[in-house]
Amino acid sequence: MANPNLQMYRSDSPTVEIGIESNPIDFGFCLAGEDTVLPYDILLWNDKGAVLGSEDAKNIYIELIKLYVSQSWTSTGLPNQTYNVSYYPIITDTQRVTVDGNIWTKVPSLIGQPSTAEVYTFNFTTGELIFGDGVNGKIPPIGLTINIQYVPDLDTHGKTIYSEKWVGIRSSGIVSNDIHITTELITKISDDEAEVIHFPYLSAITGVWDNPGKTGTNYYTGGSFDGNSGRIMLGSTCEEPELYAEYDYRIKDDEGAGFTSIGDDIRYGPLTRIPKNNCKRLQLKIDVPSEASTAGGAYIQAYLRVYYSF
Repeated sequence: MANPNLQMYRSDSPTVEIGIESNPIDFGFCLAGEDTVLPYDILLWNDKGAVLGSEDAKNIYIELIKLYVSQSWTSTGLPNQTYNVSYYPIITDTQRVTVDGNIWTKVPSLIGQPSTAEVYTFNFTTGELIFGDGVNGKIPPIGLTINIQYVPDLDTHGKTIYSEKWVGIRSSGIVSNDIHITTELITKISDDEAEVIHFPYLSAITGVWDNPGKTGTNYYTGGSFDGNSGRIMLGSTCEEPELYAEYDYRIKDDEGAGFTSIGDDIRYGPLTRIPKNNCKRLQLKIDVPSEASTAGGAYIQAYLRVYYSF
């Protein structure tokens, strides 16, 4: 079997992978002092479509690794346009400045830059962004959108984002598909009881035999099972040392009642194991404290990291 392959997708666009460097989770504009719930769920799939034949992902934790603040302005077309970000100082070189979607380049100084150079200066301490005057560096054309993404310094203003844990997460359901195990050597507990390897959730038992060829007595006939524990109560006693089972299992629904705050050293988990072609639905929210913003809120994008074993 292949290693687990966990990927996050949007519930409203399930072919679009999200939470990665090229496509962060975008909360949009989050009003200060209010909860902003992401308008779609995050679908955490393991081996979507069972293309790889992956093993179950176990001991799954989710961690907030980066939280970008995003701000935009409209170019006035004037020389040396100057803008200030709301949260500063900034972690060095985490900024990304675009004009009309095109990335411009940070330079130490605008002096001597060509008049067509798409450059800017940025002060990481004060959060001041300055563009050229048409002689030293290009002027952003009038009416175009200027955008900056950046990570506030964790030791000052940005520490609020992590230590006060603006981001909350909860399990909101599953997408389940039964996985069929044709033949598996299972754990014999007693002559009347056994346990399968893959659970939760054990959804069906075809039979239990004392040989891998599954010939002779089906010891499960008349028996029962516990889907949550993976325990099988045999229908007839078996004194043979080994037992082999054919069964079906899937992900277990562990929908949560409330949100868990993550950030700093707090991770979310562990989640129940996710078999191949099964999915955990996750709901995210963000709470920008009223005292943390001078602009009534902030545009925020998040990156998550998923840890697991197998």
